[in-house]
Amino acid sequence: MEDKINDYIIRHSSFSTEEFFSTLKNENPDIGRSTVYKYLNKLSEQNRISRVGRGLYASSEKKHYTYPLSETAKGVSTLIKENYPLVNFQVWELYQMNEFVNHQIARNTIIVDVENMLDDTVFNLLFDKYPHVLYSPSSDEYYRYAADETIVVKKLISEAPASMDEYHLASLEKILVDLFGKGISGSLIPRSEYRAIFEDCFKRYSINTAMLFRYARRRSNAEQIRRFINENTNITLGDKR
Repeated sequence: MEDKINDYIIRHSSFSTEEFFSTLKNENPDIGRSTVYKYLNKLSEQNRISRVGRGLYASSEKKHYTYPLSETAKGVSTLIKENYPLVNFQVWELYQMNEFVNHQIARNTIIVDVENMLDDTVFNLLFDKYPHVLYSPSSDEYYRYAADETIVVKKLISEAPASMDEYHLASLEKILVDLFGKGISGSLIPRSEYRAIFEDCFKRYSINTAMLFRYARRRSNAEQIRRFINENTNITLGDKR
């Protein structure tokens, strides 16, 4: 049984409790759920798997996503925190996607999502400090006025996955969902790159699919993302609707 479990973890980067149970039951029809739960707890205690959602696990060979923001992005985050320490905001930048895309991005853009009612205030703060700051631009406005290291300020959608980073780095789950958004975030990267982005993200990092789809439902694009993953990538979703 131990060999079967080891083989399963190696071959499955992510899986659900039910999938794990079914596999072990095929090997040993007499196995009970309590035994399966003991195996899962033991694997978790050994740091061989990690819980990424309700009833969902991922191999601990995968890392939790992090990214060393550019000095400009760090400066933006620090300036906001110093002036408005209680404001809820998140930051990510276009250069982050160079880890995943086939064609490297040559011009950076820093996205700052700020909680409603304070986005105008933060925009004014950054506009006084940095040379290229846009407020929730349309795609046409962005491509007309954007320069290198343009800062885009827009409203933070409620229920966005929380950031635990000292610089308020947006989670990978949030970024992936925002790529399918109707706003500027959904037009920054060619759609032809999305398959590589999603497959590499899911391959290299622990993705909380429950968190991803909860936020996607808030943005009304959950079915679009699910359909894209199922029809265009080699990703196997372990989440249950």
